[in-house]
Amino acid sequence: MKVFRTAVQEAYKDMKSVQSYQIFGMATDNPGVVSCRAGPDGEVVTQDLRRSFDSIPTSDEKVRDLFESHPDPLQLPLSNFEKKQQMFNKVRMYVPDEFRSDPIYDAPNDEEEQKANEAKKARRKASAKKKKVATTAAEAKETTSAAGGEAGEQESEAAGAKHAKQPRKRARKEK
Repeated sequence: MKVFRTAVQEAYKDMKSVQSYQIFGMATDNPGVVSCRAGPDGEVVTQDLRRSFDSIPTSDEKVRDLFESHPDPLQLPLSNFEKKQQMFNKVRMYVPDEFRSDPIYDAPNDEEEQKANEAKKARRKASAKKKKVATTAAEAKETTSAAGGEAGEQESEAAGAKHAKQPRKRARKEK
């Protein structure tokens, strides 16, 4: 994201009160001009975001040159072996035949599959440990409240009586 920031800031101004709008539109025949609306039925407000130097707006050619020369191409994200295994085992069967050759649906090799299984096992172990800590904390809380004596029990019974479900009274219709 930061790679594009300098090129964008050189060609365009910041948009005013961007958070007050929900719908944005741009036409290809009028680049740099944004139409904004607060809602579907809201009034259309147009903002010209092109920078101007000495009353001359930034040309389309300059913007194209900035975007072609300045930013580096994006790198592929790091592979997630667990996600790759899931895509192959659970999603690929539903993908149309013409798209199955996409590398995202390739079968994981043995090393990737082993790493995916280790990650899954570690995640499950951490989740089980977290649940165990939560249950022991809840049990400890119950034992401390039970050790509070009869006064605590009487208070909790009184509170329970207040919140007990009362039968509904139905008004009879008179004819």
